[in-house]
Amino acid sequence: MEKIPTIFDRNWETDRKVNNKLVVTDFDFENAIATEKLDGTNVRVTVRNNTVVRVEKRRNPDKKQKTNGIKDPWYVDASKEDKADKYIFEAVENTDFSVVPDGEWSAEALGEKIQGNPLNLEGHTLFIFSLENWLEKVVYKDAPTSFEELKKWLPNQKTKFGNQKNDTGIEGIVWHNLKNGQMCKIKVKDFE
Repeated sequence: MEKIPTIFDRNWETDRKVNNKLVVTDFDFENAIATEKLDGTNVRVTVRNNTVVRVEKRRNPDKKQKTNGIKDPWYVDASKEDKADKYIFEAVENTDFSVVPDGEWSAEALGEKIQGNPLNLEGHTLFIFSLENWLEKVVYKDAPTSFEELKKWLPNQKTKFGNQKNDTGIEGIVWHNLKNGQMCKIKVKDFE
């Protein structure tokens, strides 16, 4: 599993914020859709006959692994016996899989006890961002792609998925090229 690249270069030596140098120069924004980047825990579910038969969570490399050249995250099995995975399983149980085709699907576990619940959700749920018909729920048709426009536009956007009553902002935007599967992203905090 590769990390989704940030569209702009990052100032690694100083503040880790982005600068205006575009680094995803081969990305086709014309054939991509911009969607809300949901802030939760990345998981992968395997579905068979509308039933989840496997739940995995993302693992990032630690410092030693990074020193050894391992840079991309991977998935490991989640466990019902692990208290830290309790809310991932609650999210799976609260999600309707009746229209989810068989396969392995990347998703975001979201809710009250996950990542501080920035979307102000009640309970727990999964959002399958690897399914096009789910992505349609969080599309931003007017998302700019230039550095200066994004810097001004992003902090003013409100969630399409979270608790809209609380005027909740978004974490960022992910562009999905539905023709070739490429993705890139930008977060509000990349500019702060």
